[in-house]
Amino acid sequence: MGHVRLGQPPASKKWGEIVGYLAEADVSVAELADAVAGASEKSLARATKDPAFIEALWLLLKVPQAAKAERFAEALRELGVSVPDNPSVTEVVVGMDAAVEAAQRRHAPNVTDLSEMAKHAAIAALHGVIRERLPALWAPNREDERTTLATLAAPEKFGDLCQRFFTNLVEHNLQYFLDRETPKHIGPGRMAQSVGDLALLDRDIRRHCEETTIIMRAFAKDWLGHNAYHLGKDISRQDAAGFAHVALQKIRKELSIRNKPE
Repeated sequence: MGHVRLGQPPASKKWGEIVGYLAEADVSVAELADAVAGASEKSLARATKDPAFIEALWLLLKVPQAAKAERFAEALRELGVSVPDNPSVTEVVVGMDAAVEAAQRRHAPNVTDLSEMAKHAAIAALHGVIRERLPALWAPNREDERTTLATLAAPEKFGDLCQRFFTNLVEHNLQYFLDRETPKHIGPGRMAQSVGDLALLDRDIRRHCEETTIIMRAFAKDWLGHNAYHLGKDISRQDAAGFAHVALQKIRKELSIRNKPE
């Protein structure tokens, strides 16, 4: 639903730079990522004003905490995540998906494509991290899934989860623009000789995003430790918006630093 709201990519000087990079046979992934980040700067700046974007991030913060509750399903429902009793991790992420979609409908005039990206980024991060950390010596059950999810409420583990979320988000945002242009540059003497070359480009972009967002591990760990444990806050959507604002500033700064010529 969110992939059509922004329409055509911005016809700006920065987007022209992107086209220029793509037209060259020798493309620097760092330069390409920087150019795309510049073209999407306005949309990123609006992210923290998108209520559904904040909803996705807030749920990523709150769902692991709900897993620590004695009545897990009830704690999730209080967050607006509809689940059956004793939910599996799959049922949890399905409930998160529905909760963010409900926020998108409630706030439709103020919703951007970034909320859709954030929803997919949060669900993929949560589901992926849990699956990687489930017990390997036996077939995990729903209680194993719940306890694994609950560990992500700890600041250090949340730092890892948050980095995965922002890696996914930045990658989605880059690909949002790239996917419109890269198909035009496949062929002899062009950026990509084949679809396989595009797969290699995607791999390098993913690595670039992972390296850029590694700063989120320490930042998210310290932020959650200070707010949830030192101050004893019940993290609100407003808190999540403030966190997102600073996090995106840090990521944009890191992109800028990483892409400066040495």
